[in-house]
Amino acid sequence: MSSKKPPQALYIPPALRVNESASDVNKSLCFLESKIYDSVDGQDDLEGRLKSITLCDNSVDNHNSSAFKTKPSNQKRSHINKDGEPILKPKDFQHILELYNFPKDFQNCHLEAELTGFGDSGFYLKWVDDSHCLAVFSSNDEANRALTQISGLFMKARRIEDASLASKLKIALSPGDWAMPYKKRPVTTSSTARRLISNHLGIVSTKTKSCEETVKEERDKAVLQEARETNLLISDSSTVCIYERFLLFL
Repeated sequence: MSSKKPPQALYIPPALRVNESASDVNKSLCFLESKIYDSVDGQDDLEGRLKSITLCDNSVDNHNSSAFKTKPSNQKRSHINKDGEPILKPKDFQHILELYNFPKDFQNCHLEAELTGFGDSGFYLKWVDDSHCLAVFSSNDEANRALTQISGLFMKARRIEDASLASKLKIALSPGDWAMPYKKRPVTTSSTARRLISNHLGIVSTKTKSCEETVKEERDKAVLQEARETNLLISDSSTVCIYERFLLFL
């Protein structure tokens, strides 16, 4: 085993120690100043380069040409064919008519006034622009009847295959929303809603009904019963029409 002691640092007097620490501080200060000067010089250089760049400078194209390039859109538009025409099946939208050739200040009330005879079957309007509007009827027969009924004095009507490009595009964007004919909302009364809420909450009414409330309930029941009978008649008549058409093809 070696008995040699490890080397020790030489003894430095206190005065020299102070001088050495001061020199280290001076070195660090010089290093920081050089870094600061370098950063300032670099910033000045960058500002000079930015000022020299113009919109027609080729250096922009050389360094950041990719930043000004737009990626070509590869998204396929399924509702438009290669010729730019909307893709539609007119036979699926025979219950829709396009209303056109009316003043731009017309509103829903003006168009509905021309379609007053269709309040029972029902319809709704969807605006395309200030001079075109789509009318959705409850069936193809109602649309055909409206096509013959509209006089053409204040507005005109035509089928979807003859409609404007804007109307066709509006339908082609969401054809599923337009494929269903208008369906009139069933008749409802407030008494039915109150009864359902009371049964759900478990509330038992102990209040005795007045004569007016009793009469109102009877009237509501009669309205609901009439609506059910009307729906049954409509469904029976449609079944008969389908059967008659089937017999004609035989």
